[in-house]
Amino acid sequence: MPVLSIRISEDEKRLLAKKAKDAGVSAGALVREFINEKPFVTGDDVLQHFMRHLGDKRLRVKRRS
Repeated sequence: MPVLSIRISEDEKRLLAKKAKDAGVSAGALVREFINEKPFVTGDDVLQHFMRHLGDKRLRVKRRS
């Protein structure tokens, strides 16, 4: 079985653990669900998925000077 290794920050680890706990599964099982969800064929598929999950573009946070 192939092994996929990625590096994630501590904040991303906490977020993954919270999502896994809310779903009632382990973090590894949640990642496997994400991987098995739907294969991306092209880079454009990845971009479309990203844009759908990006959020509302009207809600922007302005930088403070």
